[in-house]
Amino acid sequence: MVLKHFRKAALLALLLGAAVGAAVWLLLGTRAGRQQLEQQLREQLRQSTALVVSPYEVRFSAWQHFPHFTATVRGLALTDTAHGQAREVLQIGQADLRLHALALLRGQVQVRRLHLANVVLRSYVDSAGRSWAVRGRGTQSGPAEPLPFELKILHLSNVRLQFRNDYKRSAFAAVVHNAQLQARQATGVLQLQGQLAGNLEQLRTRRGTVLARQPVRAWVRYQYSFARRQGTLEKSGFTLHGDTLHVAGTHTAHRLGGQRLHISIQGKQPLSRVLPRMLPHSLGAYVAEARSPSKAHIEHRLQGVSGPTTWPRSTTRLQLRNAQLSWPDSARRIRRWNMLAVLDNGPAHHPRTTTLRLEHCRIFSSVGELDVQLTLRDFRRPYLVGRLRGRTDLPALAALVAPGFWQGRAGSAELDVALRGLLPPPPGQLRPRLSAENLQARGTVVLRNAAFRLPDRNAEVRRLNVHLRMQDSVWQLGNLAGEVDGMRFRATATATHLLDYFTGLSATTHVTGRFALDELRIARLRELLRPAAPRASSPARAAAPRRTAPADTSLLPPGLRLNIELSCQRLLLPADTVYRLATVLQHDRRRTWLRNLTAQVWGGQVRGQASWPAAEAHRPAPPGFRLDVRFGTLSYQRAVHLLTAKPKRHSAAPATALSEMLLAANGQATCYITTLKLPANGQVQNLRLQVLKTGNTLRMPYLLFGAPGGGVGRANATARLSGGALAAANANLELRYRTLDVQRLLLQLASLAPDEAPQAPVSVKPNGNGTSRMLTDGRLSARLRVRAEQVQYGVLTGTNFRALSTLQPGTARLEECALNAFGGQFRLRGRLQTTAVQGLHPLHAQLDLRNVALPQLFRLADALQFDVLGSQNIRGTLHCNADVRTTLDANFLPAAARTVGYARADVNHLELLNIAALEEAFKLAGARRTSHLVFEPVSSRFFFDRGTVLIPSLHLNSNLTDLDVSGFYNLGGQANLYLGLSPLQALLGNNTKRVGRILRDEPARRPGRSLTYVNLRRAPRGRNNLRLFKGHAKRQQQTLLQQQCRQLLLTHPLDTTLNLLQ
Repeated sequence: MVLKHFRKAALLALLLGAAVGAAVWLLLGTRAGRQQLEQQLREQLRQSTALVVSPYEVRFSAWQHFPHFTATVRGLALTDTAHGQAREVLQIGQADLRLHALALLRGQVQVRRLHLANVVLRSYVDSAGRSWAVRGRGTQSGPAEPLPFELKILHLSNVRLQFRNDYKRSAFAAVVHNAQLQARQATGVLQLQGQLAGNLEQLRTRRGTVLARQPVRAWVRYQYSFARRQGTLEKSGFTLHGDTLHVAGTHTAHRLGGQRLHISIQGKQPLSRVLPRMLPHSLGAYVAEARSPSKAHIEHRLQGVSGPTTWPRSTTRLQLRNAQLSWPDSARRIRRWNMLAVLDNGPAHHPRTTTLRLEHCRIFSSVGELDVQLTLRDFRRPYLVGRLRGRTDLPALAALVAPGFWQGRAGSAELDVALRGLLPPPPGQLRPRLSAENLQARGTVVLRNAAFRLPDRNAEVRRLNVHLRMQDSVWQLGNLAGEVDGMRFRATATATHLLDYFTGLSATTHVTGRFALDELRIARLRELLRPAAPRASSPARAAAPRRTAPADTSLLPPGLRLNIELSCQRLLLPADTVYRLATVLQHDRRRTWLRNLTAQVWGGQVRGQASWPAAEAHRPAPPGFRLDVRFGTLSYQRAVHLLTAKPKRHSAAPATALSEMLLAANGQATCYITTLKLPANGQVQNLRLQVLKTGNTLRMPYLLFGAPGGGVGRANATARLSGGALAAANANLELRYRTLDVQRLLLQLASLAPDEAPQAPVSVKPNGNGTSRMLTDGRLSARLRVRAEQVQYGVLTGTNFRALSTLQPGTARLEECALNAFGGQFRLRGRLQTTAVQGLHPLHAQLDLRNVALPQLFRLADALQFDVLGSQNIRGTLHCNADVRTTLDANFLPAAARTVGYARADVNHLELLNIAALEEAFKLAGARRTSHLVFEPVSSRFFFDRGTVLIPSLHLNSNLTDLDVSGFYNLGGQANLYLGLSPLQALLGNNTKRVGRILRDEPARRPGRSLTYVNLRRAPRGRNNLRLFKGHAKRQQQTLLQQQCRQLLLTHPLDTTLNLLQ
């Protein structure tokens, strides 16, 4: 096509020169002659072409190139008006014709030189096949034969060639910077020869751009026979990419239009330039970045008719010898390569009939030789038939087999494989196809110490050894061992459609066998196993609306079908690590099962089974589990941390599939712990529990354990989840002891609080529980029941202990607490603030003491080192109701300095023995009568203010005299008491009769009206100071005492009604 248009343009230029020369010979130098010359020139152009000639300018000069006569034509343009559209096809900026003046005088026209400058030659074919180009005025018998001429110098400068064919989707653009040619036409034959230099701006075919912006130097030897309408190229060629290509052949005008070609192009070219053009587009992209120092010998032949709408038969033979090829990533390379390949566009001259045959291909490497026999058909959907046999290294194999999907680094491969089927398309360019058309392989592959990279998954495979047997889509992997991203594995497996699945051509793959791994990371596993790209779907499926699917909790990608025996030394989950896992893993389109599961987690042994829905499941059933968990020794703090710790992730990141699966699961789990170590130097023995989960409801039917201190415990609980968090929970716990240390129990229960509690843990007295956020925000309620045969709380001891407490938001309510102590019964109810304030826990309690033996009660006071009466100085029984407000310290003990209270007491059979203060007050009555005092039953009320007992009024009727006691007494021994007594009764009364009446419980007579008051003062640990006749001072103190009691009731809201005990 290029030669055809160029030849026509050159003929028109030569005709222009001949016409001008003839005109100059006839009409030399005169004005009329110039006009006649221009008229003959236009007539000559009209007769030689059917194109429209634009206005142009003609000038003559006899002195510009003396002794030669010069004719100059400027602004000549030809326009093709075919198909009702006008397109400019030729534009000549300037044409200089040099004529010999003496020859003109002799009547001869001799054009010595023709210079064409600033020329643009165009042709265009639209998408309908209509063409616009330079053409002559032909006749039915063919084009007219031009006049003979001989042009010794034809000089071209700045000639642009622009040919475009939208029908073929092709284009050609070039610039001839400089050309020196010779032309001769005689006896019906045009001869042209010379050299050209310029740039090939663009060469594009329907397969894409072949060349662009390449410098070219060419030499041509061409002749055209007008009679045969045939052009011949011989001894012609051009340089491209620094190498020479030789061109030879003929083109002949075809009767139906176009040219019949027989053209051959031979020579050497850089391998990296020609190899992509030999391959289908899907494979050409992979070798586009390849580099090679080697040259390829090519022989390109064009045969057949080529026209605006037709293609010729094209064959390319490419021969390599000792070639090298490498990629920038250094993971693919061929160090030595011999090959003979033939590319043929087939009888239809179309990509669907294009065939690439490797008639000979051998790749050499340090480990051996690999022979490749291959035929590739239909470049639209490349179909491969071939065989690979021999040994090679991994980088060379990666350049041949599935290029782009993997990058070989090291190792060797031994192959004997027959291939048949469509080539896998590049990732992300999948099209629907039948599974039978996918690439199938038969034979064996042995990889040794293979190392390669999977770019699509950003994964590194190292030290891979495998013996692979392939039977179409069924692959048997024997003695498979290696490492993927640091995860070492061993396996023996059978896989179906494995390659198609990973390349996205198959929706499913089936894998059976045995897998053993040293380490497995769940998050990385899912990424490694995912399909390469979304699989293509039918138009109907693509148009169907997608249903809203639940979160994918499958952990395994869709389409993966498994039935494998799996063992793993370390399974890394988002928040935990499972050790020595062994299970049968089954996965289909509906569900994933873990059968015969055994594993170690948190130091315990897990057995059982579990299942969860697959990603493709329609109306999936929730996950399920049935597990048995056993621990030898487990730290409570570690167990709480592992159960409550959340994996670190960005706040906007979605929850992990595993956590969602556990939240949605139904099932049951039983747990046995031989020893559970508690933080406060305690431990729970033989703990057994069962948990049942249904939806968002958790039930614990039983929890049995051996409690610290020799007790046994039993519990049950229910809980409700919402949004993955605990919404509400209720628990019942019962503890039974033979001997119970209440303080130790409180410390151990408090130590069970989670680490994130804002303050120190607290417990209810005497049956508390650890503080946690669930208690303070109302999500958890619990009831704790404790029983013990023997009980101890500090220095307090008792028997038959019973307690029931309820944990509520921010408080623990003691509903009932009872024990036998001090020879009587002890009962308590109250509330404890579970949120600590500066390490202290406020307690409000009401106590009921019945039939308490006063000697035993004061023996407790001796143990507490209170400076009060000794246990040997008092006898009698006490019934007391008290309202107490105090705070418990970090050891869960109260202190008198932090305690206030109100007490209502009844004392029976009160006897005082050897009371030094009374003996001193009644010194005149004699030691025999004052050393042993017996009292009638007495009732009174007392207040207690941070270690001081406030006695508003205490009336006593004894065998010696009536007594009235009021004042202050501090437990440290400091006292300020006023004693009202009757000296006459003490001195003159019948002591024997009064004692008998009191012992017979006879009604007491009315006490004496006039009492004498004495003041008893005492410093801490000091001596008694007795002052007589202090009635007036007593009345003053009484007023002060009443004010202090009222102030105490206002400051501390003591319940004088003792409502809790009702």
